[in-house]
Amino acid sequence: MDGTLRIEIVGAEALEAADVALWHAMIADNPDLASPYFHPEFTRIAAQVSPHAAIAVFRRGNRTIGFFPHQRRGGLIQPIGAPLADYHGVISRTGEPIEPATVAQTLGGALRVGGWVSPAGPVKGFLARNQMAADVSGGSAALFERMEARNHRFFKNTRRLRRGFERDHGVPIFTWEDRDPATLDWIIGHKRKQYLRSRQHDVFACGWTGALLHGLLKARTAGFGLRVASLRTAAGHLVAAEASLDDGRTLHLWFPTYDPAYARYGVGTLLTLLEMEQAAASGYRRVDFGCGEDSYKSVLAEPSGTVFEGVVEGRGPDLARMAGRLMARGPAPLRRFKRSLDHRFDIINACETQTIDWWAGAADAAVAAARKTRRVSS
Repeated sequence: MDGTLRIEIVGAEALEAADVALWHAMIADNPDLASPYFHPEFTRIAAQVSPHAAIAVFRRGNRTIGFFPHQRRGGLIQPIGAPLADYHGVISRTGEPIEPATVAQTLGGALRVGGWVSPAGPVKGFLARNQMAADVSGGSAALFERMEARNHRFFKNTRRLRRGFERDHGVPIFTWEDRDPATLDWIIGHKRKQYLRSRQHDVFACGWTGALLHGLLKARTAGFGLRVASLRTAAGHLVAAEASLDDGRTLHLWFPTYDPAYARYGVGTLLTLLEMEQAAASGYRRVDFGCGEDSYKSVLAEPSGTVFEGVVEGRGPDLARMAGRLMARGPAPLRRFKRSLDHRFDIINACETQTIDWWAGAADAAVAAARKTRRVSS
């Protein structure tokens, strides 16, 4: 049998029923791929709205051994749905992993990833990042017993804040499945205001990213889609909401937000706790918080795996990449500036496909990265 690795680039609509069945089987056989981001429906819906989206199908002989959903931005290759996709990688057969260097070489471009799942272990030259998740498979009582033991003071304070909310606004109304598109629009609107305040690039300004969330909400089934949970006062005023990716086993918390007027009651944390409790009671295995060990994540979740961040070039270096390597070897302030700028440009490259929008975002990113570097250095 010919062992040469071959690749075919197809649109998501070209996948046949047998391809989708194989995709599901690969996920079921590989615990590393137990995330809603690897569900074929995520790729199908993202491919409908993300510019220049496609699937790389890897084959040896007449066997399909892997699928890599991606999007092209010139010579740059990104996981499909970037910058919104927290985890990504090649959906492949057990024992036949396909790593970033192979993807970059066969696709002929520079591959940049921020949450690469690698069944083969560490990726040379890539930064390791902790996944944070809570095991909710034992039910809600066991879940809260573990969390309370980890940080009693935090939960004591949370209960105090909830009593204050109930005193001032009545018993909160928690909706586990809020299907109203207006609630999702409320989330997006609040996130856009947050990006503006923090001088981050507005990932929803381009349009297609918001269309992705609405597409996932509209296509929601019992086995996959966007779950929106919300929290309201007794009078029905919306105070917090979260859009999460959900495959019936894992609830991946994605876009949480709250009304700043209710911040003193900790409504964002209260909503997250209610979501975790409901997921545990509903038979979910885990609630995933993504990467990073922010203070609230370390209380509600714990390290549950490792993903990798980095770039690999599939062709000879150009002047821009050579300059990037020189900056990476420079003094500490220059390295910090480069890292901050790289993250911002990853987002801009993913979102903005119109030249004028790209340049506007690039100018803002350079100013924001310089300011951040000066603050850290001072």
